[in-house]
Amino acid sequence: MPYREELTWTIRIEAGADFDESYDGELDGYAWRDQIFRDVQRRAITAVLRELASTPGCRVRTGNRGLPSTDEVLIHLEVDADSEAFAPRRS
Repeated sequence: MPYREELTWTIRIEAGADFDESYDGELDGYAWRDQIFRDVQRRAITAVLRELASTPGCRVRTGNRGLPSTDEVLIHLEVDADSEAFAPRRS
């Protein structure tokens, strides 16, 4: 079996919003999250996937660790270690 190395790093986006006292909060089901944050979330994920997929020698796919995609998106980046893009650089 070939040798495999893995690593993990996190992009974490935390969102918050301040509302005046007339805001219904729980009563409206926290609508701002669906109206604003979910759109930002979708655009951020699309941008990250697009950039990673354009990296020579890499394949990208999404995954799931049992959490809803509204809370976490797992991105698998498979690197072709034999790709010229990852050949050691010589000085």
